[in-house]
Amino acid sequence: MMNLLITMKLSDRSVWNHIYPLTNLNSIRKITLVRDTSGVPIPKVTYITPFHDRVTELHLMTLVKGLLIMRYSLIEKPLLIHSYLLYPHGFLAFIAGKMTGRKVGVSLIAGPVETYLFGASPIEKYSYCHPLPPPDTMSRLILSVLKRFDVITVTGTYTRNFLVSRGIDEHKIVILPHVVDERFRPTDSKKDYDVLFVGRLEMVKHVETLIRAISVVKKSLPSIKVAIVGDGEERRNLEELTRSLDLTGQISFMGYVTNTWEWYNRSKISVVTSEREGFPYTVIESLACNVPTIVSNCGDVCDIVRDSFNGKIVPEYNDYNAYAEGIIDLLTHPDLLKKYSENCSLLSRDVSFNSVEAIWEKIIMGIERKNTGK
Repeated sequence: MMNLLITMKLSDRSVWNHIYPLTNLNSIRKITLVRDTSGVPIPKVTYITPFHDRVTELHLMTLVKGLLIMRYSLIEKPLLIHSYLLYPHGFLAFIAGKMTGRKVGVSLIAGPVETYLFGASPIEKYSYCHPLPPPDTMSRLILSVLKRFDVITVTGTYTRNFLVSRGIDEHKIVILPHVVDERFRPTDSKKDYDVLFVGRLEMVKHVETLIRAISVVKKSLPSIKVAIVGDGEERRNLEELTRSLDLTGQISFMGYVTNTWEWYNRSKISVVTSEREGFPYTVIESLACNVPTIVSNCGDVCDIVRDSFNGKIVPEYNDYNAYAEGIIDLLTHPDLLKKYSENCSLLSRDVSFNSVEAIWEKIIMGIERKNTGK
């Protein structure tokens, strides 16, 4: 029986989806999770929080978190110190692992952009729809650290191929897709929305592309109904764009909700307009509910969305005319929409909790062999 030491931030939902498969492994005795705050109760998981009610300054919190990771590495003697997102958690895990003699891992859930930046997220500079720029000095520094990790998980072939092209040992890279829980499944709900967007209303998501697409769709389908589920700093701008294009009768902003599975089942199509994604939960959620999706060519998501099979892939995230064409095509051809819907379940089965457990079991066994020299 082994211990794991994990550090991350993320939402409670993401914590559950990432960690729960690990708890089902018989070889894992305990998981110590260093996080800003305690999260949802998970079997075998103990949360360690860096005095969140007393330490609020970001850099001090990061320092305290790093010291806690090092302390619990010495106390728990984990088989692996694993992190989610390279900055800052991956670097904290790396430092602690190297100083205490433990194997270290990182999950690059945001994709290749993590190898360019220390936490920032510039808009329209690192779009996954286009070739990424050659590594600069900072990128080469980050890559040199990443090469010294013992295991790197990615969410699909786009990120894996990128890392290999940058000189990362392909044997260290493991594809580990995201999974969602059983609440996301087809129901007999009435399809009272034609198009659904679920996600944070931030610039990188480019929800304005969807709104402009609907202004085109409206000319052919004036009664189209769209639900935008989520909240964020761009909401006011997006609502203003909706009013300026005279779409208030077509587009409804629903704000943040907790029952997103119900919204998928009330919709015929979902849409992703991001310039880059690791592996968005919204796509898995949509397919799990047998709702076809139209997505930009924004990274690892293209492993599970297959063009003209269970959805459509738009080459450019800002090509609202292409989105409009895809929406009109599916909504005016119900047999095609039905076919895509039936195909959704075929691929969503490949990203189940059982499949992720099997991948983690293989990772753990590989680290054990390295430790024993076998």
